[in-house]
Amino acid sequence: MPENNKISDAELGTLSIQRSLRARRILFKVRNNALLVVIPQFLRCDNAYIQGLVDTNRDALRRLLLRASEKTSDTTLYNGKVISLVEGDIHIVADNNVGLRNVKVNNEGDKLVFAYNPTHDLAEEEFAQGFSRLILRQITQRYGHVLRQMVAEYAKQFALQVKEVRIGRGSRTLGHCSRSGVITISAYVLFFPMHLRQYIVCHELAHLTHFNHSPAFHRLCNEYCQGNEAIWRKEMRQFRFPISL
Repeated sequence: MPENNKISDAELGTLSIQRSLRARRILFKVRNNALLVVIPQFLRCDNAYIQGLVDTNRDALRRLLLRASEKTSDTTLYNGKVISLVEGDIHIVADNNVGLRNVKVNNEGDKLVFAYNPTHDLAEEEFAQGFSRLILRQITQRYGHVLRQMVAEYAKQFALQVKEVRIGRGSRTLGHCSRSGVITISAYVLFFPMHLRQYIVCHELAHLTHFNHSPAFHRLCNEYCQGNEAIWRKEMRQFRFPISL
């Protein structure tokens, strides 16, 4: 068992150590821009053993921290941040006139303004998470119908029957098609440019015919995407969302 719950590394910083009943092997994760070592409860090991694992996997851990840092920089909220949507820009601004417990949302034409009291620290995780949830909720309410219309229009174009269109809020599952013909599109898709929105919609519509990811499915999806399926899929996987929940 480790002698304490942290070890220090000259290059990688402080690594926190956490025991887990669910873990089946030692895992390295990034939490709050620092490395976390998750150790199965049944495994006996000391700090020297963990440091040896760190040294063996140093290059991979360095890349893990770098990727986490890049992702955090994309999702960080700050005064003056502008998030661009097809429908217009989202502006985050500090405003002394906003109450301490509130975030004021103003619709100024094609601009959606989220104002907060500057005494709040947007780097504070709990406040940032609540702020991000509010942004996602607002764009869902205001622009969710755009995604529903896209599904309806492409379904009509491809002569497909969709039972229902729902708006989800997941950042990992951006779309889903049930066997009963219910299609769910995540509100996160609203952060995409139009052609990536089209890719998600066409992908789910292709599942109405092929409920798998077979070669036949990809041929049909590529047809729906006008020959751009592979290009758009790669671009989508490289896309960085401006908020994180």
